[in-house]
Amino acid sequence: MEELILKYNLLDTFGQQELMDFLEFLVQKKQKKMSVDASTYKQQLLQVSTWSEDDLAELQAYPSKFNFEGSEW
Repeated sequence: MEELILKYNLLDTFGQQELMDFLEFLVQKKQKKMSVDASTYKQQLLQVSTWSEDDLAELQAYPSKFNFEGSEW
């Protein structure tokens, strides 16, 4: 910790503010990860679309209608 304070003191005012902003970003990022509720995450997973057997059969029956080359996802 002492080394961190020494390096902080070597920075100019702008550098010190950048460091404080970065530290705040890291803290918020950690808090955001911790605040994820399991039930909310489960609901998000349940909203992911799934393909039925009929959907897959349609893709296999008419492969020339679907061209995925060069598509960006």
